[in-house]
Amino acid sequence: MLTSLAALATALPQGVLAHQNITAIRTLEGSHELQSPDVAEGIPYYFYVPSRVDPTARPLVVVHGISRRAHVHLATFAPFAEMSGRILIAPLFSKARCKRYQQLVADPCRADQALLATLRAVATKTGYDMSQVDLFGFSGGAQFAHRFAMMYPERVGRLAVASAGWYTLPDFEQAFPYGLASIANGRERFQAKLPDFLAIPTLVMVGEKDLARDESLRQRPEVDRRQGLTRVERAARWSQAMRQAAADRGVHAKISFHVLPACGHSFEDCARDGGLVDLVTAWITDP
Repeated sequence: MLTSLAALATALPQGVLAHQNITAIRTLEGSHELQSPDVAEGIPYYFYVPSRVDPTARPLVVVHGISRRAHVHLATFAPFAEMSGRILIAPLFSKARCKRYQQLVADPCRADQALLATLRAVATKTGYDMSQVDLFGFSGGAQFAHRFAMMYPERVGRLAVASAGWYTLPDFEQAFPYGLASIANGRERFQAKLPDFLAIPTLVMVGEKDLARDESLRQRPEVDRRQGLTRVERAARWSQAMRQAAADRGVHAKISFHVLPACGHSFEDCARDGGLVDLVTAWITDP
């Protein structure tokens, strides 16, 4: 599955290629394969350990969309991992076991617990601290990433999400995953954690051409009314809702919204043409 990583890396934006270490990609291609879960609640995952790990740099977790091409995400961010000394982790949520991983608590695998188990496994294998990570997700992975950060804000240092189909709004008017009410002890749990979530520096991105109302876009009337008709509109509204929720609670929030040029709902296109990789890596490394 990883036989074309070096070729894939040559398609990355020039801003990334200027810093990339092709040796790291070849090492990744030759020695890093899908890892089996170590415990019952775990899931398969890819991970990359750079030649020199910076123990002060948080690991980066990258979460795939519903195409489940975790290896492509790993290959795309491996040059940054090598350059920055960060351990890189790409979990794989299978369709058979974790069909609705985006919603965290909707599957027998409990996607949130699966990622926590993966982090424990990587910590055991590498000896490095996994107590807090930076988290990126694309499409369905963006849904997972922001919901995971809502539930476990203490585990996320910086958050970057791209092209989510819909979002959990930071309010208590709707049941989870549309809002923060009506899961077991949900109101009490989220009320305590919401200020910490809002304080996480968050980058929200979407392709300027991501306007299709396709079958993968949730189209319930209440979602359309509150969040908008397209991924572009929904990303903008969620960013604003985050800022308003933070202001209402006196939280200093750093929330940045970017429309990516020249791309639609394609991770590869947004990485190659839309500047996604440079935006994410700059966001993560911003002091």
